[in-house]
Amino acid sequence: MQKIHRHLEKYWSLSVDFFEKSDWPLSCFFALNLIEEVGKVESFFMMKKFGKIIQKPLLNHDTKYNQAVFGNLYVNSRVTRIYGEREKEFAKLFREKKLFELRNKSLYLELDDNNLISPEESICRDTAFLLVCFAGEIYGEVQGDLLDSSVEEHFRIVDEVEKFRERNSP
Repeated sequence: MQKIHRHLEKYWSLSVDFFEKSDWPLSCFFALNLIEEVGKVESFFMMKKFGKIIQKPLLNHDTKYNQAVFGNLYVNSRVTRIYGEREKEFAKLFREKKLFELRNKSLYLELDDNNLISPEESICRDTAFLLVCFAGEIYGEVQGDLLDSSVEEHFRIVDEVEKFRERNSP
């Protein structure tokens, strides 16, 4: 279980580090990967609990986003209170299935009107900030029995998200 926790922690750290180095695309990429990996972990352990591991849902990006978001944010009043309208922004990206698109735009050149658009042109600071915050919130919520971590670990991550918001809020 510790290897899984270290893997998720690495993505959390990378998303924050790249953001604070003003590399919005890589920050966005690692934040979105963190959300996906949390969804994968939750799906895996749910399947394991019911006795059958099916690989296909563990490979589907939208399925992983669904599991992570619904499993950790759906009734999170703290997130609603803190983020307000920003939560609606994230929810819109999620509902419109834009998260995977943003993940790709954060890594790859895109073609638009016969021009190549770089990740730096596609991903802005505001989008990266939103995604890092929500990745941290989701990561914080998954602590506990699933990752065999403590309540203190949940509070540590939530505190890190809060400090990140204070340092970098637009």
